[in-house]
Amino acid sequence: MKIEEFSLERIQSLYENTVEFNLSDSGVHPYSLNGLLDESQRNALLDVELGYGWTNGAVELREAVARLYRGRTSDEVIVTNGSAEANFLMVMSLLEPGDEIVVFVPNYLQIWGWARAIGVTVKEVPLREELGWTPDLDDVRKAVSPRTKLMTICHPNNPTGSLLSRETMDGLVAIARQNGTYLHADEVYKGAELEGDEPPSFADLYEKAIITSGLSKAMALPGLRIGWLVGPTADIYAAWQRKDYTSITTSAISEYVARIVVEPAKRAEILQRSKTILRQNLALLTNWVERNSEFFSFVPPKAGGMAFVKYAHSMNSTELVHRLREERGIMLLPGDVYGLDGYIRIGIGAPGDHLEAGLERLSDYLKSQPR
Repeated sequence: MKIEEFSLERIQSLYENTVEFNLSDSGVHPYSLNGLLDESQRNALLDVELGYGWTNGAVELREAVARLYRGRTSDEVIVTNGSAEANFLMVMSLLEPGDEIVVFVPNYLQIWGWARAIGVTVKEVPLREELGWTPDLDDVRKAVSPRTKLMTICHPNNPTGSLLSRETMDGLVAIARQNGTYLHADEVYKGAELEGDEPPSFADLYEKAIITSGLSKAMALPGLRIGWLVGPTADIYAAWQRKDYTSITTSAISEYVARIVVEPAKRAEILQRSKTILRQNLALLTNWVERNSEFFSFVPPKAGGMAFVKYAHSMNSTELVHRLREERGIMLLPGDVYGLDGYIRIGIGAPGDHLEAGLERLSDYLKSQPR
């Protein structure tokens, strides 16, 4: 089996901890345990037994996750080591060599890469910038064929922060249902919408939806490494069978904390903090783009911890990112890792002063370069 290098993860793994200003992250600045838990919860944490637990996730945690979706039960949930393991298990339990999937791009390309590695045909449908980085449903209809096993979308989107209208969500469900196709949605940024109410999950709209989510992005708790899959019982059981070959269980300590934070009141508190940080930082970024409009432009994100910014320079995006890292101590993600040169992904979940200082270094550098 030949696996293509996951360029996004490789560049972050190599460099994100080596720079003064890391603006490559797509999540919200994380909590500490002291800031997250009250005294009684911290004391109780000390008594958690460090055993194996349930290999598909503690019953109480799966029940709590199921309550986040309409009419779901714990048998329709498996808890995983981050949403990355959830995506991996989904690919390995649903797809076979020779199957066909439709991937909406730009996207977090883990599923794209792993599906190609096991011999799945991958067809891409573009998210159109002129439509606010959302798909044209006619493009989707043309891409889906009788061989299409799965459509997969990141919603809210990574890297653009776009949100689908309810009309477009219903349109995707109608196309999937008409063709008997699974509809997978990575919803790890759900809950970090910057305007309006939280949209429904695709799990609430379609019987063959498969949902990836977790505590890493909107919930600002990536260090817990807790994710999950939600979907039809038989498909979740198949994912559980495969989990026996991977990580077996998640951390007992992480599951203890997760049971606390997925309860409605605590979840709402965490998401409100995330939205406050993101709204303040989006205003900061917007002002910066306006001041530097000769060099930068973007479609403002509607959710999540990042913006996809177009820059006016002939320099390749990967080259630009490496030069910024080496010469200015700033870490960004190049559009190249999403297949779109001429863009950079800027994280807006960092502390505001950190973001502001990094942005000033970025604009100063680009102004100093011959175009």
